[in-house]
Amino acid sequence: MIIVFGSNVLDIFFDLADLPPADTAKHLAEHVEAPGGKGANQAVAAARAGAEVRFYGALGDGGHGRQMYKNLGINKVDVSGIEILEGVPSGLATIFVDERDGTHRVVVSHGANLKAKQSTIPDKILNRDAIVLVQAELPLAETEALLVRAKKGGARTVMNLAPAKEISETMLKNLDIIVLNEHEANLLGEHVGIDTADKISFATALYSRYNLTTIVTLGPDGAICCAPEGLITVSSLKIKPVDTIGAGDAFVGYLCAGLDRGLPLSESLRHAAVAGSLACTKMGAQVALPQPEEVMQHLNQIQVGGTTTEPSQNAKLAL
Repeated sequence: MIIVFGSNVLDIFFDLADLPPADTAKHLAEHVEAPGGKGANQAVAAARAGAEVRFYGALGDGGHGRQMYKNLGINKVDVSGIEILEGVPSGLATIFVDERDGTHRVVVSHGANLKAKQSTIPDKILNRDAIVLVQAELPLAETEALLVRAKKGGARTVMNLAPAKEISETMLKNLDIIVLNEHEANLLGEHVGIDTADKISFATALYSRYNLTTIVTLGPDGAICCAPEGLITVSSLKIKPVDTIGAGDAFVGYLCAGLDRGLPLSESLRHAAVAGSLACTKMGAQVALPQPEEVMQHLNQIQVGGTTTEPSQNAKLAL
């Protein structure tokens, strides 16, 4: 079972390469609304991959909150642990997508997400049969408290450090797996005093210091991982990106789903790499998450390489 303590955000997409100048307006014929939030996206991705997923977090009692609550249920995520807060707005994101290369700029109002409480998660489910998945969109004090409880209970703990934030030593010591993109890796490296010029060296150093499986995603160059199994490299699919906003969430959701059903880390990474790539071929986050049959069709296109011995501080592995 995967327990997600995360955010719910309604995403509003504008296909707009450049923002209008100050004191002017840009009129568009239409926009797209879609449920999002990194926690919700990753929960849906994991459920779509076939995992049993329970979601914990907070929503407002308005129309946006009801829309997102219903959406999670439709996507086979257990929503019984979500708090509905009266008189509080739900999270909202405005996303400007550049149609030329699929990159995006985002403005987020967190709303009810900032009032999410980890104490709503019962101790009895934080056990060896659970993967606890968190991100950095909820209050870090709540996330830290949950990781400590989960680690004590024997659960496997996974964090996608998105958006990029400084996190405590306590969080790092209570994590089993951390997933970062290059920007997030740079910020964490600066915070903990590890050079990030070479991402393999960074991942190796972070693993060595905290006994923490470290996965750095590299966009079209795939991903690298430093873990007890050794150093692992994973390629990506050769695709033309339409919108990259859901790539990381697809990657993390499918990664956790693979681990939850007992796949080796290398195979879980292979599934994650396909899912992350395919998510870039459609507009949106949750709506772009691939179906498992789509992922299966492309697994043989992903190259997985690496060593099979525990990595050392100075280990190098060519991408």
